[in-house]
Amino acid sequence: MKEDISISIVIPVYKVAPYVERCLKTVMSQTYDRFECILVDDASPDDSMEKCEKMIAGYEGNIRFRILRHAQNRGLSAARNTGTDAATGDYILYVDSDDMLTDDCVENLMAPVLADRSVEMVYAAHMTFTDLLHTNMPKIFAREKAEYKTREEVRDFFLDRRRLFVNAAWNKLTSRELIVKNNLRFPEGQLWEDAIWTFFEMKYVSHLVFIPHVTYFYFQRPDSISFGTGKDMALEHKNKISEVISKNFTPGDEDREAVKYLPDFCNNFMQKPKTRALCATARRFRRALSWRRQGREKMLLLYACILPHNHWGQRRFRQLAKKVWKK
Repeated sequence: MKEDISISIVIPVYKVAPYVERCLKTVMSQTYDRFECILVDDASPDDSMEKCEKMIAGYEGNIRFRILRHAQNRGLSAARNTGTDAATGDYILYVDSDDMLTDDCVENLMAPVLADRSVEMVYAAHMTFTDLLHTNMPKIFAREKAEYKTREEVRDFFLDRRRLFVNAAWNKLTSRELIVKNNLRFPEGQLWEDAIWTFFEMKYVSHLVFIPHVTYFYFQRPDSISFGTGKDMALEHKNKISEVISKNFTPGDEDREAVKYLPDFCNNFMQKPKTRALCATARRFRRALSWRRQGREKMLLLYACILPHNHWGQRRFRQLAKKVWKK
């Protein structure tokens, strides 16, 4: 029975020549190596793929490597979607080509699935590091393994403000059936696309296991697209995320979702002029909040709409926000 469960690791590759070999090495070093690894060449202009091909040619283990290619650069979302469409595994694990896995990453993520095939997602802790080898310890939001066996329990875990649920696609082993059945796609042309992906994905997960082991090393490099984007463009993308989310609040759970995503929206909203689109997003957030249950948050959003979006208004808003977010 255990041998019938398969995994697909999807790795987009684009301009990561200094990092891709160390990433691939950690994939090849897995203690659980019965899986396929799909590399998606997103028309990388450097020698990233040449390095991958050389490593694969010298590999003699059990992992089945597949290389897919885009004729032109289409972005991270498109590369992940291509890999997802080609995946044959029962579960999918997304890995960014500049990050690294612990040697027992797949083994630890697979353990709950091997014990219970109904598990749809296995989620673990991660650590962040930079080229200077500075690391940030993970914020462990559960002291021990935790299991959530209904959609309601999963939603409570996901939307609990006291816990940190990382809005990233990586380091989460997810059922391919859940992804395909619900037509989950990464939005092309969108930065921080993982936030939108996670928002929609967590509408459907009904059996999740959290394990408090660090299984993933997230590399925060200054030359990445996200960190290299100008402030105005970054705010455009972040506000687009809030717009998409506010248009797709889950019926019956709008208020909790609004509370979860409100801090990011307000902080970004205050840094831009009050355009018609931004004000419409603010109204959708405001309608989702209840005066009885989220009176403080609703009042704060009203302040964000009333206060001028200038230096004084931003400073005043931050003072008010501290009193709300710490509650």
